[in-house]
Amino acid sequence: MINTIVITVLCVLIILNLKWILFAIILPFQIIDIKSREIKQLTGKRVSWLRLLSAPYLMWEKYIMRGGWSRYMIFQVGMVPSVHFRKLIYKLLGAQIGHDVVFHFKTEVRAPERLVIGGGSIIGDNAILDARGGLELGKNVNISSNVSIYTLQHDHRDPDFKCTNFNAKVTIGDRVWLGSNCIILPGVTIGEGAVCCAGCVVTKGVEPYTVVAGIPAKKVNERPRNLRYNFRSKNSCRLY
Repeated sequence: MINTIVITVLCVLIILNLKWILFAIILPFQIIDIKSREIKQLTGKRVSWLRLLSAPYLMWEKYIMRGGWSRYMIFQVGMVPSVHFRKLIYKLLGAQIGHDVVFHFKTEVRAPERLVIGGGSIIGDNAILDARGGLELGKNVNISSNVSIYTLQHDHRDPDFKCTNFNAKVTIGDRVWLGSNCIILPGVTIGEGAVCCAGCVVTKGVEPYTVVAGIPAKKVNERPRNLRYNFRSKNSCRLY
């Protein structure tokens, strides 16, 4: 009777935590695959033994999950209840992240291996950082909740509705502030110290220290140029 109860409890615990168990098992192989791809980009060749070690992840992603695991996993990283572990996992997945960077709850980072973030930057709740086309954030950038930054999108003029802007990198300068619910479209460069007001849609470049608002975003003001603040991650709560 006791053995049956123990087995039942264990089965329930495994089912409830299955996604985290799979996460822990598959993540090391995924990291190996990312490192293998990085070496190929640098040298033009893939290291055969690294490719062999990453085979379990490639099999899982391509044949079992049909390409859906990496996207599902990114959602789960955003819900890890620790700012430190979230940042660590993004680094392991290839992101270049400076000191004192904070990712708040439910951030979604697409293609973290193409993400660069300078020190002191803060990413708010439910933000989408689409780095597939390349995404670079400067130092002390403040991204508010529900901000969406895209570097890839479908072309409505293409007969097959393909994603055609594969090199539409987004660059955001130091001390930029993106207000809540901002949308930044592919290929945009936002200059140092600029402010994008809440709810605006940024379709083209923003000059340094310019304040923009509206849909599409247009200049409405200017920001002082004597900015000197620096964000520190120690001011953020640990578990959130």
